[in-house]
Amino acid sequence: MKVTFPPGDTPLKEKTWNDMGDGVQIVCPEKIDEGFLTQIRFWANEVLERTSLPKSVPALYLMVWKTMDAFQAFSRNEKEALGVVTGDETEFLATHDAWRGYPRIHICQERLMGIPSSVIQGVIHHEIAHALNHGTLEFYTFTFSKGLQEAARTCGMDMSLLQQCVYFLSVAIKDREVVQWLAQIGLGLSQVALLRHLLSETEEERRTWEMVRDSGPLKKIALAAFVKVLLPVETSVRIRGEGAQNLKKEWDEAYGWLPEKERKSLSNLAHRLMDLEGKTFQEKLERATFLLIGTDL
Repeated sequence: MKVTFPPGDTPLKEKTWNDMGDGVQIVCPEKIDEGFLTQIRFWANEVLERTSLPKSVPALYLMVWKTMDAFQAFSRNEKEALGVVTGDETEFLATHDAWRGYPRIHICQERLMGIPSSVIQGVIHHEIAHALNHGTLEFYTFTFSKGLQEAARTCGMDMSLLQQCVYFLSVAIKDREVVQWLAQIGLGLSQVALLRHLLSETEEERRTWEMVRDSGPLKKIALAAFVKVLLPVETSVRIRGEGAQNLKKEWDEAYGWLPEKERKSLSNLAHRLMDLEGKTFQEKLERATFLLIGTDL
C-alpha cells in the first residue's frame, strides 16, 4: 500500500510571479505586503547564495499566502485532486511538499504574525533546505510492507495509526537532515532559534499526553510526535551546533511533565535514529518505524 504525505498545485486564476533566478519563483496567489516579500526574499537568498538547485530539482516555488483560509482551501483541493494522505499543516509555521514532482514551500503571512523575526528567518532557512534536500517525490511517498503492517497490528495499531506514526517519523528524519545540512553551510544558528521557539510552549503536547498515556498504540503516536522536535535537538547537540549547547537541557525542561522513563527512552530512540542507515529514504523510514513500534516506551 502506498500513500503520499505533506501541500500541492491546482491552477489558480490569479498569480503574481517573481523570478528570483536560477529556477526559483515566488508565487503570490493573494496580494502580499511588499515589505514581507522583501524579507522573505532576503532570508531565502541567505541559503540559495551558498548553494545551487540540485539536478533533481528543476524548479523551486515559494508560495506566499496572505491568509490561512486561502492556503487551507488550496491544500484541501490539492489533497482531494492527488489523493494525498497527510496530517493537518496548521500546526506548522510553514510547510513544504513535492507532490507534483517539484518542490514548493508554503508561507502564510497571517500564520507568522507575532512571531519573532529571528524565528521566521529560521523557518525560511528550514523550508528552503527541505526543498533543496527533499525536493522529489521520493520523500513524500511510502510503501507499507506486509512485515511493517503485521508488526503494527501486534502492538494494536491499525493502518490509520500506522500512517500517523510514519508521517511523524518522516518529519523528524527530514528535519534532522535539514538541521545538519544548514549547520554545514554556516546557518545552524537560525535553527537553534527555531527549536527554542518550538520548545517555548508544550502545553498542547502535555494535554495530548494526559489523554493517551494509558493507551499503548496512541501513546506511541504521541511519542512519535514528540520526537519531531527531539531528534533535531539531539542532532544540533551532537554536531556541536553554534548556540546549541543547552538545547537538550531545555528540551528536558520543556517536556518535564513527561515521565523520566519516557524521556530517557525517547532520547535513546533519537540517538538510534541519528545512526540509521539506508540506501533510500523509504528504507530509513521503515527502519525508524520498526524501532518505534518495537521500543518499550
